[in-house]
Amino acid sequence: MRAFLALLAVFALAACTMAPTGAARREAVARRIADDAIAFNEAYGQAVAGQILLNILRARDRLPRHYLTMTGINDSPSLRVRENVSAGSIPLGEGASPWGFGGLSLERETQSRPTYSIQPFNADTLTRTAFQPIAPYVFQHYWESGWPRDLLLLLVVERLAITGPDGRSIEAVNEANNIFGNCPAETRTTGCEFVRTLRGVLADIEASPAAPFAADGAPVCGLVEAHAPARPVRAESGACPPRFVLGDRTVTLHLRSLDDAVYYVGELMRAGSMDAGAGPIEAQVTVRAAGLRGGGQGVPLFRIAPGPENGVHLYAASVSYGGQRYYAGPAIGRSCADASNDGVCADNAARGDRSSSVLSLLAELMALNQSPDAIRAPSRFFAE
Repeated sequence: MRAFLALLAVFALAACTMAPTGAARREAVARRIADDAIAFNEAYGQAVAGQILLNILRARDRLPRHYLTMTGINDSPSLRVRENVSAGSIPLGEGASPWGFGGLSLERETQSRPTYSIQPFNADTLTRTAFQPIAPYVFQHYWESGWPRDLLLLLVVERLAITGPDGRSIEAVNEANNIFGNCPAETRTTGCEFVRTLRGVLADIEASPAAPFAADGAPVCGLVEAHAPARPVRAESGACPPRFVLGDRTVTLHLRSLDDAVYYVGELMRAGSMDAGAGPIEAQVTVRAAGLRGGGQGVPLFRIAPGPENGVHLYAASVSYGGQRYYAGPAIGRSCADASNDGVCADNAARGDRSSSVLSLLAELMALNQSPDAIRAPSRFFAE
């Protein structure tokens, strides 16, 4: 009997050892929640970026764009642990008492079925999100946040007006279907006139640091920055388009909507190439390459790479469209003062692709324009 009790105690001790302790179970739950949250974050980001890429491809082919909202991911996984210790008996022969024989089993089961809701925007949210011009304060936020300024201006500015000291203005319109060959001087189109004017404005802005506003200066509604102003100026509050004072000139930026920006990128892709074949589709206007601080020749504003359906790629967006898998926004990790002829600092489209910045900007604008209900944070409840 003493031997039987000792054997039973050994089995009970083994069961306690194999069963997870309170600390171990808490650690396992915390790790699982963290892993799931990361997976949901990645899924949500890919869904938003893929939607934007899909609408860019639709715009390229002049098909209707559609915008959907993903209202959160709900997950209520259940965890069940079953422990079982049993003692049976085995005969020891005629005339002998049977001895106990222990059995041990431990079962652990987790079930997880995430649910999510994807639906079209209602009329009010769609108007505010996609069709209303971007708010001036949103533009100012991105201007002051270190975003590539040539990329920002090309995407969100529909037209700009330059007013001279005599009060007369010239206007340039940003028309994507009139932008060809990166707009050299001999290309005479409305869109290329805008691109060349825009590059001149950026050169003037970079030529001198921003001047501080003067409390007693001339009020300028919507003033973002002043560079070597002919007279002191100050910002005046009001719902006005963004303005820059450059010497004795005032540059006024008229902003486009999110849908216009998406359509603009699609138009640029159509002007570049309707049929990519095995190669990438590239926009016909360039911006500064990613990670190249010293300038350089630049890279296409946006670049779409066709690839195999089952290919493994690290891209910001991937979508299947027209029987073909498309990718945009590869990860770019480099910091180069000057361009080189080859290697990581080469000033070419593949090394300095800015597509991820375009997708990120459009995704953030879509989120900023939505109502709080349309962008609720994913919710998660863990039941044990």
